Amino acid sequence: MNSFQKALASALLLCGSACAMAQGLSSPTPIPMNPNGPNPMPSSGDVLLTNTATSFTGTILHKDLKWNSKIPLNKTYDQLTPEEKFELTSLYESMPPGDEPPFPIQGMRPVFNNIRKGQKIVRARGQLNMVVSVSPEGKAVDVIDHGGVGGPNAREMTQYAQSILLMTKFKPAVCGGKPCKSEFPFQLNLQ
Repeated sequence: MNSFQKALASALLLCGSACAMAQGLSSPTPIPMNPNGPNPMPSSGDVLLTNTATSFTGTILHKDLKWNSKIPLNKTYDQLTPEEKFELTSLYESMPPGDEPPFPIQGMRPVFNNIRKGQKIVRARGQLNMVVSVSPEGKAVDVIDHGGVGGPNAREMTQYAQSILLMTKFKPAVCGGKPCKSEFPFQLNLQ
């Protein structure tokens, strides 16, 4: 070891000792911080660390959106089974046999994924309950919000979801064998 290295080692040792002494002087007994809030951990009793909500505490993990419909996310309208098509048409008051509702051309997954991205930022809660007016060309021309989203960011989340739905290209509805104007109901529970 040369003289420079010895001097550097001495300086580091001296600095480390001074820091350790300063810490010792500032707090005689270190207080562990509470991971459930800004206050120190209680000195006695149980401490609850949880990733599930309880009656007296929330959760420390964020839950992701889940698709609860029987209509799969990863299928286009043509790929839906007869049972899945029935599930979709049951959302309408009456639909004559042979008629088809509008449906996103790429399926529900792109719509769901884009809304999920916004939800991770906005963190609104409630039920997105919207109706998309779809032209005979498959263009979304209007989105009506029927309410259900709450919290401080409800308006932003609603506007974001409306913009996603307006940008979505749809398979147009079929009425009497011809493309027609119709509405597409969209509901999603924001947890």
